[in-house]
Amino acid sequence: MSQRVSACAAQLLRLVILVSCLCAPALAQAQTEAANPAVIGILDTQKVLRESVAMRSLSKEMEARRSTFQEELRQREDELRSADQELARQRSILSAEAFAEKRSELEQQVASLQRQVQARRKELDRVYGQAVKQVQGALVTIAQQIATERKLDLVLPKTAVVLVRNDMEITDEVVKRLNETLTEVTVPSPQN
Repeated sequence: MSQRVSACAAQLLRLVILVSCLCAPALAQAQTEAANPAVIGILDTQKVLRESVAMRSLSKEMEARRSTFQEELRQREDELRSADQELARQRSILSAEAFAEKRSELEQQVASLQRQVQARRKELDRVYGQAVKQVQGALVTIAQQIATERKLDLVLPKTAVVLVRNDMEITDEVVKRLNETLTEVTVPSPQN
C-alpha cells in the first residue's frame, strides 16, 4: 500500500514539475508585459442554494408532494395486503385453479403498483430537477451582474479554492439578490 502511495506521490511530483516547466515561460512573459492582474470573485453555490428562499420553498413543496404520494402508496399497499389476507382465508374453499388465478391477479396488481411507484418517483425527481434549474439560472444571472458591476474577470466556485480573502467573496451578495428577485419557484405538475 505504501509503495502505491509513494509511486502516486512521485508521479504527482513529476507532473507538477512538468507543468511548472511548461508554464514558466508564459508566466515570465506575462510578468514582463506588466499585465493587469485578474480580478477574481469567489462564489459558494452550495451556500447560495442552502440559503435561498426559493430553494426552501421548493423543498417544502416537494416534501408535501412526497408526503401525499407516500399516503396514497400506504393506502394502496393496505388494500393489497387486505386482498392477500382475504385470499389466504379463501384458500381452503377455492379450487387450486381458482386460487392460482386469484394469486396471479394479486401478484400482477403488486407488480403494477411497483411500476407506478417507480414511475412516480422518477417523475418527482424530474420535476424537482426542472425547478432547481430555475434557481440555478437566476443564480448565474445574478452572479454575472455582480461580476460586471465589480469588473471581475473570473468567478470561481468556492470548492476550487483553498484560501480566499473576504473581499473576493460574492456569495452573500448573490444570496441577498437572489432572495430579493426569486422567492418562489414554479414547480411543474407531474405528468403521471
